[in-house]
Amino acid sequence: MSLDIWNANFATLHPCFQQLQNVRCWDGLTDWATCEHLAQFLPADLYAASGLPIVFVPQDDTLPFPELYYEERIFQKGMVSTRPNWHDFFNALMWCLYPHSKVMINARHAADISEYGKPRTAQRDALTVLDESGVIIVSSRRELLQQVLNFAWEDLFWHERAAWESEIACFMIGHATLEKMLTPYVGATAHALLVEVDASFFMLTLAQQHTHLDTVVAKTLQHGGLASTAHLNPLPLLGVPEWWENASLAFYQNKTYFREKNRERAVSILR
Repeated sequence: MSLDIWNANFATLHPCFQQLQNVRCWDGLTDWATCEHLAQFLPADLYAASGLPIVFVPQDDTLPFPELYYEERIFQKGMVSTRPNWHDFFNALMWCLYPHSKVMINARHAADISEYGKPRTAQRDALTVLDESGVIIVSSRRELLQQVLNFAWEDLFWHERAAWESEIACFMIGHATLEKMLTPYVGATAHALLVEVDASFFMLTLAQQHTHLDTVVAKTLQHGGLASTAHLNPLPLLGVPEWWENASLAFYQNKTYFREKNRERAVSILR
C-alpha cells in the first residue's frame, strides 16, 4: 500500500487493526483525517508534562515554532506535528489510545534533551523504539511471558495456541509497527514490553484494557523503567495466531524468523 494514498478500508487488511475500533475516526473519510478531526478522539483533559494541552498541528509551511525539534514542540507547546500519511495517522491514533504513555514518552525525551542535548541517549533510543516499533504482550500466565523472554516461539505460538486472546494477547503501541502491518511480511518484528495481569483483564472491554495498559506503561516510564533498548524483547509479529497463514508447525520452524535466544537482556515483567 502506498504511503500517500488514503484507504478507508485499511482496517480490513489485518486483524491487529481491530484494536483501533475505539478510535474509529476513519469511517466515511475520502481523504486523510484533518488534525481537528483527529483531535476529537483525544481525552478532553490531556496535557503535555509542561501543562499545555495536546493538539495535532499540520506539519507544513504553517507549522508553528519551526526552530523546535519535534519532541521539544510537543513538550513546550503541546503541539504534535502531523502529516497526511499512514505513519502520522497511526501516531495520532496511539495518542488517543495510550495518551498518558505518549505524554510520558515525550516528557522523558524532553528531560534527556534538556540534560544532554539533542544527540540520542540510550534512554531516548529505547523510547523511540517503543514509540515506533513497540508492542505490549499481556498475559495472565507468567509462564507464557517467560516463553517470550526465552524465545520459546514454538511453545508460545504453537503449543499454547489456544491461550491467545483469552490468556495472552499482543497489543500494538508503535505507530510504525501498525504502518508495517498494512503490508505484512515474514520477518516483521516488534519490540515488546511484557505485562502480567489478573485473569479478569481478559473480561474487560477493549477500552478498559487500553486504559489499564496505558497506566502500567506510563508508570514504568515515569520511574525510568526503559533505560535502554535492552529492556525491550524482540517479537516475531507474524507468529501471533491468526495474524498470518501460520496454522502449521512448519511455519514456526523457520529459524531465520523465529530466532533462538543469543544473549541476555534486561527485560522485566511489569505489573
